Amino acid sequence: MKFKTLCSVAVVAAITTGALAPMAANAETEAKSLVGHGEVTYEEDNGKNEPGDPEIPGGTNVDPDKDKNPDIEINPDGGPITIDVVSNVIFPNQKIGVSPVATTAKAKPVTLTLTDGTTVTRGNYVQWTDKRAGNDHKYQIKAAMTKQFTNGSNKLENATISYANGFLNSNMPAANWSAARPEAFVLTQDGESKLVYDNSVSTGAQGLGTFYTEFGTSTADAKNTLEESSTGLAEDSVELTVPAGQSIVKGKYVADITWSIEYTPAPATPADPETPAE
Repeated sequence: MKFKTLCSVAVVAAITTGALAPMAANAETEAKSLVGHGEVTYEEDNGKNEPGDPEIPGGTNVDPDKDKNPDIEINPDGGPITIDVVSNVIFPNQKIGVSPVATTAKAKPVTLTLTDGTTVTRGNYVQWTDKRAGNDHKYQIKAAMTKQFTNGSNKLENATISYANGFLNSNMPAANWSAARPEAFVLTQDGESKLVYDNSVSTGAQGLGTFYTEFGTSTADAKNTLEESSTGLAEDSVELTVPAGQSIVKGKYVADITWSIEYTPAPATPADPETPAE
């Protein structure tokens, strides 16, 4: 009996195994596939950059109508890297007199009319944009007096303009831009360019975006995107100095101040060896 029982058990086991084998084979599936693609092409933006508020980047833009904003000059041209806006430095009327020392005057703050119709007061400023393709966003911002204050054939000989209390602001996240403050500098009639802001060692996205350097802010508690406090007020930050000992003819004197963004263009991308030359 034990033998049969064992044999019976063995027979049952064999039958069970044989019954399950076809089921396992039937569970196997086959799949055939074809890969599709997603595609997007990026191009550099050569459009104009809108004038913005230097104390509220990304907020309401400045009205581009020249009649509404005579205190600023707006670049009419577009491009991936540009100086977008510069303010006209306007000093109060001065009295002609006799002084044994140089005379000084503080520039007026800038009045801006925004696109929503509101009016704000800001420090003199420069706005620039870098939206170039790739990771090369190095550049330097510079300024130069390219024409001395003149009135016809009359000139304010050796007059200078000094800028201080530079305040860097941006529409970019804080992680994308440096906390370094713009340089204080003095413009002279020799036309020498002076460094305002140095981004020449940037890597990656640092320097990418729209930036503002404002010289003095509207209020002492103003803060930039990095939550840094203002270093001075607009009315105390840009100064004209005229040396003593020269005759001055009455009338309006106008100087040219040229702002530039200097950079080294990235090398051209090598041609695809599989693409025949035109």
